[in-house]
Amino acid sequence: MTILVDIETRSRADLPEVGAYRYACDPSTEVLMMGVAEAKPNAPVYLWVNPKYEDAGVKTDPEALRLLTLATKVVAHNAPFEIAVLHETGFQPYFGLDQWECTMAMARIAGLPESLEKCCDALGVPMGKDPKGKALIRLFSIPRDDGDFNAPTDYPDKWKEFCEYCRQDVRAELFLWSALQDFRLKGVNADTWQFTLRMNDVGIPVNVPALRNAQRILDEVNQSAGEEFRRLTGLNITQREAVRKWINDHGLPLADMQAETLLALDTSKAFHPDVARAVELYRQMSFAAAKKVQAMLNWVCPNGRMHGVFKFYGTGTGRWSAGGPQMQNAKKPTPAMRPVVKEAYKAICDGASASEIDAIYGNPVEVISSCIRQFVHVPGEQMFDADYNAIEARIAVWLSGDDELMDEYRKGVDRYRAMAALIFNKPTASVTSDERDLGKQAILGLSYGMGADKFRTSCEAKGMKVSGELAERAKDAFRRRHYRMVGIWSELDRAVRRCLAGGASGVGPTVIFKGISMRWHHPGDLPPYIALRLPSGRDLWYRDPRLGTPFNGPRTEITYEGQLPMSTQWGRIKLYGAKMFENICQAIAADLMSHGAREAESKWMVPFALIHDQALAMQMPGQTPDQFASALTQLPPWADGLPLKAEAKLVQYYSK
Repeated sequence: MTILVDIETRSRADLPEVGAYRYACDPSTEVLMMGVAEAKPNAPVYLWVNPKYEDAGVKTDPEALRLLTLATKVVAHNAPFEIAVLHETGFQPYFGLDQWECTMAMARIAGLPESLEKCCDALGVPMGKDPKGKALIRLFSIPRDDGDFNAPTDYPDKWKEFCEYCRQDVRAELFLWSALQDFRLKGVNADTWQFTLRMNDVGIPVNVPALRNAQRILDEVNQSAGEEFRRLTGLNITQREAVRKWINDHGLPLADMQAETLLALDTSKAFHPDVARAVELYRQMSFAAAKKVQAMLNWVCPNGRMHGVFKFYGTGTGRWSAGGPQMQNAKKPTPAMRPVVKEAYKAICDGASASEIDAIYGNPVEVISSCIRQFVHVPGEQMFDADYNAIEARIAVWLSGDDELMDEYRKGVDRYRAMAALIFNKPTASVTSDERDLGKQAILGLSYGMGADKFRTSCEAKGMKVSGELAERAKDAFRRRHYRMVGIWSELDRAVRRCLAGGASGVGPTVIFKGISMRWHHPGDLPPYIALRLPSGRDLWYRDPRLGTPFNGPRTEITYEGQLPMSTQWGRIKLYGAKMFENICQAIAADLMSHGAREAESKWMVPFALIHDQALAMQMPGQTPDQFASALTQLPPWADGLPLKAEAKLVQYYSK
């Protein structure tokens, strides 16, 4: 039997600050109630109530206990939260990781907002999530200012409302479960979902004593620097807009307070040396990476690990994203710190003070920011650090069917240097280091239809000066050498237009290449979708696709509904052949990494993190880096011939 559940909890831990696992293992955390329903349309919702609170007027329904006892599969919205809390609090009956599914995961696959409230709104659920719930949660789930909780018996009417709120959440989940059946966790998605649960359960190990010393250093610096900053400006560092105005008023034009803008600011033009000093202090105290130290301390559990960091299907192509400490965007060392980062991290581990760090290595905030990856570290043990080599570029040439380029990858040819030789029309042996860098950017940046202007901008963002003429030459050279890839962009564009034109008339799937196909799909009462079938058998879904008016030229523009790039807003997103090719390559990379990680698991090499194209696992006796790399690059049958490669090494801590 499949059931749907929703729990309400209370805790002194701050869930948004510490994450689900640290919240779950806090001694003050307890389950207040659980709504339970069988997974079928219009099923009644029953309530389990913590026996401690049954004297507030609502008692456990025996049917809830019966359903919990008979359940073989359990569904929740944001199931990792329920899993963490129920496991840590010892709730019975116990449900294993392999018994769980998640309507939030289904919503992500379907290209819908992930929160229960917003997903219900997007689908027009007549009775979605009750907006009164936030006030009820504040009343019963969050402690008062004195640290104690409000007792349900003191607010019996509000407690009954809270119980009804819990039931209503399950009703909303029932609607989603029914409406999103076409987006169930199955095949590769089910395998990856289960692996992600296991990876999050293993957790990321961190050096807690080193983190605590780093935070002590930061506190020392921020106290002294903050006092000096207030003395100079009369402001706190947190008053960003007021600080920007103060700097502008003192002769330094500043459009925003972004780190890049502040670093580029020429303080020599200030009216007074106090202004230059204030800017220096602001720079010193505003290294965003340093804020990860407190986030990591917030998330770490008593076992020294951060659990629940990775989000299944965090991007529209099915790759992982990260929450909390955001290890996916952990900062690399600044250029000045690169030569000494190892020694600086050791000094932090050994308990150095802020003044000692400052005297030897410079600005302590910059030092700690540059060491942020090293805190993923178990003193006295070693870990595997594996990096997939140009995984998307390899997938792109495999999809293109370019045997010559695939052979170059298999033989270890330096394709970046070879690309540079084509761009600069010179022998490969004569290519300089800077020219090779441009060849690398061409290989990595031009596979998805990027034009010369955008390529030039992307190069400049990486500190490379590229003229318009050179950018155009690079684009042309890339497209000549990768003409099969360019042809696929056009083929995909034609296919999506045919699919839209056929639409509801029931035109069958269009097979394009490498087993990739496209079809029109209209799931029940939801808007229509274009379903793009990948070689792995899973689908990428494009919600509510439309042909619009011409954007810039004679051809109509294709758009679909989704989360706008680099934004929390939802709207119409432009779709075209090269963009679909990018989606396909990234999705295949996710499928290959999931398969490789599960292969490693089967050989008792247990990955605890997949960060972009990197995989991390603690070394166990007898295991070697080559074995880890070999497991990660085991190809599933559908990827036969793909020249996948990973390089692994033994390290003391995470770095790149």
